[in-house]
Parts: sequence; C-alpha cells; structure tokens
Amino acid sequence: MKYISIIQRFIPLQFGEVNKESNLFEGFKDCLEKINAEGVMILNDFSSFQAYFNDGIRSQISNYNHLYTFVHIQFAGFILYFFSVSTNIFGNLVIIFLFIGQYGLCWTLIHLDKQNRFIYQIQEWNRKLLNDINQVNDLIIESGTYMIDKTSFNEDKYAKLWLKEMSTSMDMPWESILIEFLPGDTIFVPKVRVSLGGIRKSIQNASAYGFSSGVEGDSPNFHFKLLRLLSRKKKIKFFGLEEEKKFIKSRVDELIKHLELLFGKRDDPPIIFDDENQEWSLVVNVVDRASSSRNSIKQSLDIFIKILNSCTGNDVSV
Repeated sequence: MKYISIIQRFIPLQFGEVNKESNLFEGFKDCLEKINAEGVMILNDFSSFQAYFNDGIRSQISNYNHLYTFVHIQFAGFILYFFSVSTNIFGNLVIIFLFIGQYGLCWTLIHLDKQNRFIYQIQEWNRKLLNDINQVNDLIIESGTYMIDKTSFNEDKYAKLWLKEMSTSMDMPWESILIEFLPGDTIFVPKVRVSLGGIRKSIQNASAYGFSSGVEGDSPNFHFKLLRLLSRKKKIKFFGLEEEKKFIKSRVDELIKHLELLFGKRDDPPIIFDDENQEWSLVVNVVDRASSSRNSIKQSLDIFIKILNSCTGNDVSV
C-alpha cells in the first residue's frame, strides 16, 4: 500500500518547492487549527491535507540519494556501448526498460525514506505540543490551589539556614543555582537539596524552603507545584485565553518573589516570560527526582495521526 501510494503521487513529490522545517511546523499548526474548527467531520474529506503531506515529504533529505549514482554509472556504460558496437535493437530496449525500472525503484525507496522521516518529524512535533499543552493545563489547575494551600513562610527560621549554608547564593547568577527535589517521607512532599555553584548543601525538608504547607509541612504548596511543573522543561509555550495567561502570571510572579526571597534579588528574575514567543523560561535549574510526569492525548492530534495514516498508508501511533 505504501509503495503504491508513493508511486501514484510522483509529480507532487518530485516537483515543487522545498520548505524549511520552520515553515512545515507552521503548516502543521495550521492543519491542527483546521481540525479544531471542523472537528471529527473533517475525516469525511481530508484531501486538503494531502498537499501538506507532499510538501513535507518532498522537503526531507534522504540518505539513500547515492543509489542514483549506481544507476547513472550503469546508464553511462550503456550509452558508450550503444554508440560503439550495439546493433541489437531488442536488446537495447530491454536494457532501457531495465534502467527505467531501476530508476523508478530507487526513486520509490528514496521517497519512502523521506516519508518515514517526515512522519518521525510529525511525531516529534506531536510530543512537543502535547507536553506544552499538558504543562499549561497543569499550571492552570495547580495555580487554582493558591487560595487553599498558601501558608506564610517562616523567614526567621530560614535566616538561620541562609547564614549557615545559603549566603553565597547572593554572589552567583540564577544559572549557577540548582534545586533538587528528592524522595521525602511521603509521596506528596519531597526533600530539597540546593547546590550553589556545584557545591551541594544539606538535604532539608521542603518546609525549610517554603515548599510545603500545613501544620507539619505535610502538604505540597503552590510554590512547589508551579516550580515542579516549570522544571519539566526549560521553556513552556502558552496556549489559551488571555484571562488564563493573566491567571498563571499572577501565580508565577508569586513564585518569583519567593525564589528571590530564598536566594536574593537580581537584575533579571528566575522565571522569564517571552512576549514574542509567548513562553515561560525557567532560569534557575530545577531537577525533580521525586516524581514522574504523564502526557495525555488530545483529540486534534489523534485525528491528525489518523489522517496521516490514511494519506501515507502508514500505521503511525503517538
């Protein structure tokens, strides 16, 4: 099925513009917007996506292009033979058809390789978008716990720890500070270890750094939840309404103030929002060694994969 599908699309795959990866990614997002607008009904007619798939496949670079070299060498030898001693017309026609067959086989194999490369690229984009969307969903949900689990931070108690181990944090950039979440006494609240310029400090309860709430510090607070979510990727792109972005921003600003309270204020904050790319960037280094993250499948991406499978004859899963 894949071989037949590739051969039938010879002209659009062979002739046309070669696009950059950034342009193909924008086209991918346009496809998702179209799916989102029309819903499942788009599966009744998804011919409009075929041009995009052809553009994507045509724009890939295959490692098998060298196969053409062997075919061309054979053809060059045939030409020399034809103009020198050959008088057998039937034999010449057989050789010509063999050459055409070899050329067609090479073309098919190369474009199957390009198709597989493009499919792999789409899978990578899928994972990236799923991760970003899930992160934003979690940010919105966890930010909503702000009024429930916020507790005052014991600055006097932290001051003793700061004088003993953390005072050198004032002399280094955010990039030189590492916060590690380690397995704690419960699965909900981790232990915390800070490293300053590569020098590890003693392991503390989360409450020592203001990352837990409750009388005994047995519940994770919103500072910890947001910081852990932001730590899963250095950058999180925002998808959603302006109201949602403002809601998250107010919570992130609270976390920034808390980190500046812990390690000192600098010219730049430990979390930066890029207005142009609409994404949050975590500057301070955070490693979560206490828990794992999970991704969920979104409907538009699932439908897109079904369309991709139908158009290319592949069986791609996310």
